[in-house]
Amino acid sequence: MDATGGRAVRSFPMFALATALALGAAARAHAADDIDTALSSAGKVWYERYCTQCHGPGGAPGTAVYSATKAPVDLREYVKRHGGKFPAADWLAVISDSRPSSVHTAVWEGIKREQSGVAQEPAARGVVGSIARYIRSIQRK
Repeated sequence: MDATGGRAVRSFPMFALATALALGAAARAHAADDIDTALSSAGKVWYERYCTQCHGPGGAPGTAVYSATKAPVDLREYVKRHGGKFPAADWLAVISDSRPSSVHTAVWEGIKREQSGVAQEPAARGVVGSIARYIRSIQRK
C-alpha cells in the first residue's frame, strides 16, 4: 500500500462522518419544518376558533382596531409593525392578560377553561403559542 492509498483509507472515516453530520443536519432541518408546519396548522384551527370573530379570517382586518389610532388590526403585518421580528413575549403578555379592562381577557379565560388538568395554564399558553406560529406563517413579505 502506497502513501496515497493510506491517506485515502484514513480520510474515508472523516468523509463518512462529515457526510453523516450533513445528512443529519438536513434531516433535523426537515423535521423542524414539519414541526413548524404542524404547529402552524394547529394554530390556524385555534385562530379560527378564538380570533377570527374580531381579527377576521386569515389575519385580515376584522372589527379589532388599535386603541391609540382606531386603525384596523391587520395581523398579516404583525411582524412588520414590530421591526421585522415576532415579539413572542409581548404576544403572550397581550393574549394572556386577565385584567378586566383587557380586550383579550374573555378569550384567554375561554382558552384556559377549555384546557383541563393540572397543566391548564401551560396548555393554554401552548394554544396561544400555536396561534403565534400561525400568525408568523401568514405574514406578508
